[in-house]
Amino acid sequence: MSAQTSEQSTGGPRFRPYASPNHHVTKGRYITSNDPRGYIPVYEYPLNGQWIMLDMDDGYVLWTGIWKALGNNKADIVKIIDSQPDLASQLRRVRGGYLKIQGTWMPYETALRLARRVAWPIRHDLIPLFGYVVLLSFQMAQSFEHYR
Repeated sequence: MSAQTSEQSTGGPRFRPYASPNHHVTKGRYITSNDPRGYIPVYEYPLNGQWIMLDMDDGYVLWTGIWKALGNNKADIVKIIDSQPDLASQLRRVRGGYLKIQGTWMPYETALRLARRVAWPIRHDLIPLFGYVVLLSFQMAQSFEHYR
């Protein structure tokens, strides 16, 4: 299961959001020296005062936006990373530059897996990012937890 992709004339898959009547997703392009491209092209939308972002080129998700939209402190992301050492090698950290893109970015599938564990309160607001399948996966995860 992954984000919608489409082959572009540039040669590689590009990720795009899922349609949602309740969210206004826009495109952005943020210059940064923290990325080899020199910029990060994103789809983005606001949620609870935070920006939910998806890198158009590689599908990385700004986990800090999801985490803070849940009402959590961004410093607590370190606890998640420390509890899963294999996760650290997959992360990108953007520090400095434009505040909107600062934080911890992770691969799409990793973000989806973590969202299933912690993002129940905002599950409907993650549809543009993960699609409607996210609702089913959340329901399955909740059912599984109920029977454990």
